[in-house]
Amino acid sequence: MKEILKLKRTKLLILLPLGLLFLFLAKLSPFIAEYVFARGLYKILSLPLGLVTGIFPFSMAELIIVLIPALLIAVIICFVVKLVKGRETRKFIIQKAVLNVFCFMAVIFFMFIVLCGTNYYRYDFAEMYNLDVKERSVDELKELCFYLKDMVEQSKADIPEKDLDENGVVTFGENRTYEYFPDVAASAKKAMTKLSEDYPSLKYSTGGAKEVILSRYMSYGGIVGIFIPFTMEANVNKDVADYNRPADTCHELAHMRGYMKEQEANYIAYLACVNSEEPVFIYSGYMMAFILATNSLYDYDSEAYWEIMEGLSDNVLADIRYENEYWRELRSNEAAEVVDEIMNEVNDTYLKANGQESGVASYGEMVDLLLAEYFSR
Repeated sequence: MKEILKLKRTKLLILLPLGLLFLFLAKLSPFIAEYVFARGLYKILSLPLGLVTGIFPFSMAELIIVLIPALLIAVIICFVVKLVKGRETRKFIIQKAVLNVFCFMAVIFFMFIVLCGTNYYRYDFAEMYNLDVKERSVDELKELCFYLKDMVEQSKADIPEKDLDENGVVTFGENRTYEYFPDVAASAKKAMTKLSEDYPSLKYSTGGAKEVILSRYMSYGGIVGIFIPFTMEANVNKDVADYNRPADTCHELAHMRGYMKEQEANYIAYLACVNSEEPVFIYSGYMMAFILATNSLYDYDSEAYWEIMEGLSDNVLADIRYENEYWRELRSNEAAEVVDEIMNEVNDTYLKANGQESGVASYGEMVDLLLAEYFSR
């Protein structure tokens, strides 16, 4: 054991209690979480990391995930070979392997805390920007839904015909506004930068959004995007309906800019999209808000929900039908349905472990922010 303790790598173990201390301080005070971590340590550490991974046009996180099984097998083989060859030092080899595991876990835990974990406890976005979030009536929710319906119809009508297929569905590709995902990512970053002029806590510049090559497999898990703090990358599913991608991309960029709560990332994405100058982005933002708001309305007044949905034009219904058919076909496979349920439980557990008591339901809590914004006018 003395020989093990002499190894320099043992110093990495200090990162575990240090990470726990940082997390305790963030939970103790939103001020510390906001100004010491979110606007301080997080930006200092994430900036160089994002600049490095941003050099690569593909997702480094996706590459690492794909390589993990091979890396694990290689590590296990090396460990077994060392055990076989080093008969007289097997105890030391095992002790060193255990130490390596704990050191690796300490580094990963610390990186998660400083690049993600403490940001869950910063000041609420609503509190920071004086949004009066409170309990609202069903009639107020219904009014918001009718407003969003009008904005969805108007924004869809503003989309150039070149960005619609023969069925009126928003489509990316050759000879369209967004030919490749990098075009969407660039516009999303521009929209977020523009939004930061009115919301200073969003000022941040590093990395960017990247499409996931194995997006179909993300869809099997019901994932449309994921922010990976270890590589500082906003990873976006390219397989889902195109009209969703601007809002999905801005959502992940909101995480990258330090807002980890799902309802806040949704709301920030909505603001970025509807305040941009891109018709498809504006439509994407309003559609995300409309769908979440009407889903919430359905829980309280299904008749009002159907009144709104039946009043939608075929122009808008074309996108909704396309997306519904996409998910229906995807989940017709029993295995895919099981995977979706498992990933939903994993995500729910992760969110609750990081202070979001509502779990996956927190995505829909964006509606509270929408109501606060709408009635503040």
